[in-house]
This record gives sequence, C-alpha cells and structure tokens, in this order.
Amino acid sequence: MTLYTPQKGMRKKNKVVKLTERKIRYIIRAKKRGESNKRIAADMKLSPSSVKRVWMEWTKTKMLLSIKKFGRKKKTLDVESERLILEVNKEQNLGARRLETIIDFQHGKHIPHNAIHKVLLDHGLANVNRNKRP
Repeated sequence: MTLYTPQKGMRKKNKVVKLTERKIRYIIRAKKRGESNKRIAADMKLSPSSVKRVWMEWTKTKMLLSIKKFGRKKKTLDVESERLILEVNKEQNLGARRLETIIDFQHGKHIPHNAIHKVLLDHGLANVNRNKRP
C-alpha cells in the first residue's frame, strides 16, 4: 500500500519567517566578502531578491533590515461592545453563536461569534472545548 505524497508545488508552506537577524548579519558579511547574491541565497535558502533587499537597506542606511510580523493584525473590541455582550449574556445565558444573532437582530450591531466567545472566556462565562483546540 502506498501513501499519497503531494507533488512539489502542492505542499502547504509553514508560516515561518525566512529572514532572521542572524541570516541578515550573515548576508551582510558575505556581501562584504564579495560573494554573489545567488550563492548567498542558496546558502541561506532564500531568494536572490531577498538578499538584494537586505544589501540595499544596508548600503542606504547602514542599519539591519527590520523584520516585520506577518499576518493580519488582531482587532480588539471596544468597551461598549464588550458591555453589550455581557449584558445580553446575563439576560439570555446562551453561547456565542446564538448571542451573535440576538445582538445583530435586537441591537443592530454585528459582532462576530469568535469575538463574543473570547469575551465570554475572559469573564469566565464560557468553557474551552478541548476537541477544538490544536
């Protein structure tokens, strides 16, 4: 019996920061020694354009390239929404998905059920389902 292995282009990439501070320092040292972008990129498992980007930043500012966090920024609920969630939960005593529709229908304000669940968890009004956790 053979197991299915995905083809090369079909693999799921991990969310990993390719450039680290250590790699950036190595790239700068290697470029000062006169190595080519392609060779440095192969050594560091990066693209040659990333090497060029690091080197251009270094030549312009003499500072290391700053590493930014990836992904969407987390949105925080305002105090008014949090108060509304707790108030409706006290009246109804339901879960996040039911509260989402009630708040939307009665108060005309849409708050995602994931955000409602997070507020309920913070105030100890909901339980964490272990089966849904990674």
